[in-house]
Amino acid sequence: MTSLSTTTESSSSATLGPQVTLMGTSNNNINQPLSLIAINSTQVPIKLTKGENYAAWRSQFEKLFFGYGLMGYLESTKPCPPKFVPATTANVVDQESEQTTANPDYQLWLCQDRILLNAIQVLCMGAAQSIVTRSTTSAEAWKKLEVVYANWSNTHKLGLLDSLTNVSLKYKSVVDYMQGIKTILDNLELIGHPVDEGAIIIHRLNGLGAAYMPLASASRARDNPISFEELYDKLLDHEAFFRRDETKKN
Repeated sequence: MTSLSTTTESSSSATLGPQVTLMGTSNNNINQPLSLIAINSTQVPIKLTKGENYAAWRSQFEKLFFGYGLMGYLESTKPCPPKFVPATTANVVDQESEQTTANPDYQLWLCQDRILLNAIQVLCMGAAQSIVTRSTTSAEAWKKLEVVYANWSNTHKLGLLDSLTNVSLKYKSVVDYMQGIKTILDNLELIGHPVDEGAIIIHRLNGLGAAYMPLASASRARDNPISFEELYDKLLDHEAFFRRDETKKN
């Protein structure tokens, strides 16, 4: 006989699943506690809304689930255990004329997988949510999203590279410009086509436009390549300077 007890967190932050403890029979241990891992929404701040943010969304999930040792559920390397196992106690069920008993690992796996599936569904919005609505396991939902958004085709790769080549700061803020480049790079890395660091710097500098040419020229002339963080800071400084200058003119 397996009992299920549920404890909800007392903190004000919402959770995607309750904190659960299963009490069951495992091998020679009766009423051994089998813990489940709940996913807190604050641990996964990015919601999947469209293909453009899939790389960042997937990355946060992989880091969290790997840390909890749960990637086997998503990658199907931790399959569902059998519902019944050969009987080792007096608590026996006659299953197809064989002496078997309920497997507590089956109940544990089922509950943990439902928690993960719920986390994936809750952190998808719009079209992304409709993709996983009918999924019955976390692995099925994970694979569906990968098929739709992590397009491995050459056409998708060329499209991303073309977007990287043509990205421009014109009519954008520095924050939006740099974030747009990072999103393209994340998606290229996701489909197995990471861009060389030197090429990344060139793409970032090429899209700056005439107003930022002195900064771009100085960055190219450096002995050591400029880092993303340093370029970001310098661009923000230049943007702030342009805004102050426009304010004075008005």
